[in-house]
Amino acid sequence: MNRFFKIALLFLLIISMVSCSSENSSSYVLEKAKERRESQDEKTLFRDFFKNDEKAENQNKIVNIEEKNEVTEEFFDRSFKLVFFGDSLTQGVGDESGKGGFTSSVKDYYEGKPYIDNVSITNLGVRGNRTNHLLKRLEDPEVQEALAEADVIFMTVGGNDLMKVIRENFLDLNFSLFDKEQKLYADRLDSVIGEVRTHNDSSRLYLVGLFNPFYQFFQEIDEMNQVVTNWNETTISVLDEYPNTAYVPIQDIFVDPEVNLLDDDQFHPNQKGYELIGSNIISEIMRFNEESTTDEMLEE
Repeated sequence: MNRFFKIALLFLLIISMVSCSSENSSSYVLEKAKERRESQDEKTLFRDFFKNDEKAENQNKIVNIEEKNEVTEEFFDRSFKLVFFGDSLTQGVGDESGKGGFTSSVKDYYEGKPYIDNVSITNLGVRGNRTNHLLKRLEDPEVQEALAEADVIFMTVGGNDLMKVIRENFLDLNFSLFDKEQKLYADRLDSVIGEVRTHNDSSRLYLVGLFNPFYQFFQEIDEMNQVVTNWNETTISVLDEYPNTAYVPIQDIFVDPEVNLLDDDQFHPNQKGYELIGSNIISEIMRFNEESTTDEMLEE
């Protein structure tokens, strides 16, 4: 009880400082590009091009194709759309560089691929959002449209759900309170993922886990680390029910770091913290796509 009370006091201090309430696989991306090409209506120009016409006529058609740059753009769309949906971690709160936290690292990763010409980002992160807020926002047609058009979806949620337990019970914290809310969180998270899938049931979805922001000051309080671990395991159990999803662990990043990884509010990651989160996301993208490629080969 005393240990949880220490956490509560720190949390209240943080609240006074800031308002915290409020693929790597070429086959996957090329497959996306192929789907776009196949979805286009066949153009008469190409049907005529492959007929056995006179050589001179075919040469004229080749010239016509070269003159019409829009044909290449229509048939070989190599753009890639990334959508980030969630709370303050998605928004990038605490990143002093102003680059949007881990989203810039993920964008840079995809932009480094030779088979992608343009990577666009839609950042739907809102500070203070909990699972119930995400459910409400999923009623917004603009959010629905962004998710529907995404090639890859990245999500952060759960941290504010967990902090709500501390904020509302800081004088009487115990494991049973966290366990009770954890079950409710699982149900809400399941609803969020299910609703996202109604708008996009095929693109890959990565959900970033939780970390313990209090570890640096209260390393002796093992209970809080266990609470965070339990909630992360709940997140994994929900994702296991949905295909083409992956969990990104970040808890270990903030345990005994060699340098400070938190912003001045001592709650959100700083630029270095976000860079490390981005590295974990990229590692999971690579691992997940390598496993997917292997599974596809075995099925063949």
